Amino acid sequence: MQCDLRIKNGSVVTEDGVKMADVIVCKGKIAAVTSGCRDRDGIGAGTVIDAAGKYVLPGFIDPHVHLNEPGLTNSEDFYTGTCGAAAGGTTTVLEHPLTFPLPDNLEAFEQKKKLGQSKAVTNFGLFGACSPENDGEIERMIKAGAVAFKTFLTYSDEIPMLTDGRLLEKMKLLARHGALLVVHCENNDIVDHYTKKQQSEGRIGCSDYPGGRPQIAELEAVRRICLCAEKTGCKVNIAHCSLPEAVGTVVEARKAGANVSVETCPQYLALDETMLESLGVYGICNPPLRSPENVRGLWDCLMQGRIDFVCSDHATYTREEKLAGRGNAFLTPAGVTGIETVFQILFSEGVGKRNMGPEQFALLSSTNAAKRFNLYPRKGRIGVGADADLVILDPGAEWVVDEEALKQKIKWSPYHQMRIKGRVETTIIAGRVIYDKGVILTEPGSGTFLEAQR
Repeated sequence: MQCDLRIKNGSVVTEDGVKMADVIVCKGKIAAVTSGCRDRDGIGAGTVIDAAGKYVLPGFIDPHVHLNEPGLTNSEDFYTGTCGAAAGGTTTVLEHPLTFPLPDNLEAFEQKKKLGQSKAVTNFGLFGACSPENDGEIERMIKAGAVAFKTFLTYSDEIPMLTDGRLLEKMKLLARHGALLVVHCENNDIVDHYTKKQQSEGRIGCSDYPGGRPQIAELEAVRRICLCAEKTGCKVNIAHCSLPEAVGTVVEARKAGANVSVETCPQYLALDETMLESLGVYGICNPPLRSPENVRGLWDCLMQGRIDFVCSDHATYTREEKLAGRGNAFLTPAGVTGIETVFQILFSEGVGKRNMGPEQFALLSSTNAAKRFNLYPRKGRIGVGADADLVILDPGAEWVVDEEALKQKIKWSPYHQMRIKGRVETTIIAGRVIYDKGVILTEPGSGTFLEAQR
């Protein structure tokens, strides 16, 4: 048997458990996962990688990234962003629609797709945007391959906020097509009121920022969208959840028949609001960082399987843009970077510190997102017939995040100087090694556009 790639001697994380096995890849697909394979067994390969002492994992699927192209490429683009993704073990990114022109119509969606095809080095899928008057464009973007659609329950500079009435109509439309709606859940009136109150009272430091977006703003919005999901039949994913109580709302909504999933991010698992004074503007995000108690509660939810998957919500700005909030944190554009670190932080904090099993880690980092965004069984697993999107991770490697060494365009990170145990060594897409030991080994445009299978 002649194949293209053989990864031997690794601890392979499959849906059936962790196996000491070899992964055999032919024509970009996994042809076999075989235990006890020996060099003399007649399996030849163009490339052989010895993964002894390391995990072989399904590639990370990051379902929430902002790559800022077109229109905002001074801070990130498809090439730099996906290079960072590849270096962090991500093989598929799902890009959200906060760009200019807004991809709420087929023409803008296709423009964005072409840019991704010319620059991305990983697989990528695209969200469409829900805007007040674009009902006629939704079906056209679905046919063009949109993996999901995005809306906000609070004001956003990039996507017009929908009224509750328009939101319900949009959800009914998406339900008819079986399309997924991803929602930023914060109550706009509460955020607006408390943001103004904080500023009028002179509480404008970075550590004051969470007071402008209190927990009740997120909790109310999650409950509202869960009810709407139940009544319309729309598939919904709660974006970047920061509160264990909100996760509980999702769990109860599922029991009532709502088709709702929930994601969280490393900023809500590895950072907390007590760090805002030292993080400064680089820790400002929406929803804001929460209390250490909430962080512990969110980890409990994660370990208990109540959260579906983890994403980076990578949202980078130039240093000049972030520093606009030095004198008033509420003037800082909200967002943190994390595309290169999310997979490794989750491994270090989950598997390394909290005894999360490698199988659960693979569910949270790959399989569950692949299923939710209709990319499974092609993506999200190590098994015969799946795409050979793989990561080799050294669980014993200890390292410290150095923001200047990151491959993203703008070199800042809220995780700068964080000590991590577990490091991505090699990233493979469709059987091709695209990243190895610090070096990107592929060209711009080598990535593949992915359409959700409906």
